[in-house]
Amino acid sequence: MTILQRYIAQAILTSTGLVLLVLLGLYTFMDFIAELEEVGKGQYQLVEVMSYLALSMPKRVYELLPIAALLGSVLGLGNLASQSELVVMRAAGISIQSINKAVMIVAVGLMLLALFVGEVIRPPAEQSARELQSMAQTGTVGTRSDNGFWTRDGTHFNHIDRILPDGRFAGVSIYEFDAENRLRVVTKAEEARYEGEHWTLSGVIQSNLDKDGVSVKSVEYAQWRSQLNPGMLNVVVPPEFLPVWSLVEYIRYLKTNHQSVGHYKMAFWMKVMMPLSSAVMVFLAVPFVFGPLRSTPIGARILVGTLVGIGFHLFNQSFQHMGLVFGVLPWLAASLPTLLFAGVGYYWMKRIY
Repeated sequence: MTILQRYIAQAILTSTGLVLLVLLGLYTFMDFIAELEEVGKGQYQLVEVMSYLALSMPKRVYELLPIAALLGSVLGLGNLASQSELVVMRAAGISIQSINKAVMIVAVGLMLLALFVGEVIRPPAEQSARELQSMAQTGTVGTRSDNGFWTRDGTHFNHIDRILPDGRFAGVSIYEFDAENRLRVVTKAEEARYEGEHWTLSGVIQSNLDKDGVSVKSVEYAQWRSQLNPGMLNVVVPPEFLPVWSLVEYIRYLKTNHQSVGHYKMAFWMKVMMPLSSAVMVFLAVPFVFGPLRSTPIGARILVGTLVGIGFHLFNQSFQHMGLVFGVLPWLAASLPTLLFAGVGYYWMKRIY
């Protein structure tokens, strides 16, 4: 990577960072206004709102990165063009291919950033945000540890090994104490599913402790009435918030149990294509500067870039939902918008070479 390419990459990254900060501030302010309506529910106060918004920022960064990449690249290259720096580079014998190489290096960097934020930072941060909000609003006593999730329901203490993305509990243990804080009943279940106003436990083994000893019985199904429900804990995690490896594991689990996997497959391919979408948006910036818009003022180019970025986002989301409705292959529905915009960018690029 030459000094000139590093200079171009730095200009694009600086502009992209500024655009991302502006968009992040705007969306965070709108989220803050929306959350003010929830203030006063339980212990949900301004401190909890600020903590929730802070934990939600990785989600916003991940969502806004493609648009910020396009606008930042257009702005960075546009500034170089408006100051005639690109003209001097071309006059010195620097080809468009060489400039485009610097742009693609930035694209790869942003693609890796999107991958890191989406798979490493976003899932645990979003889960923590949802738990913080739920605990503050409902007052449910519960803690998460590396060994599962604990909740208290009156004189019952409940331990959940794993919370599945659709709200079911796997590996449930219920410890019931009497008025003198003596353990009386231990109920273990393989799975718990919320149905109406109660939970249905499956694969149940119950141990009763009394002065005569311990008696054990097992049943296939049993009802569990508890104040705990999926809404209180926000445990129904949208599939797009899960990391790729969790999605793959859960898709395998659903297939084993002969359940529908379309929604989760779509989420998987959306996450696969998301980093590539950021790279494509950067790639589109070069035709904006050297193509038909090269003589257009920078403000107009930013406007067109904004419209293209919003258009891509809307088309991408709409086509994916249409794919679910009409049974389009998940990989095709998730990748087609990105591939179409990449093809348009390649066509424009060929015209300016």
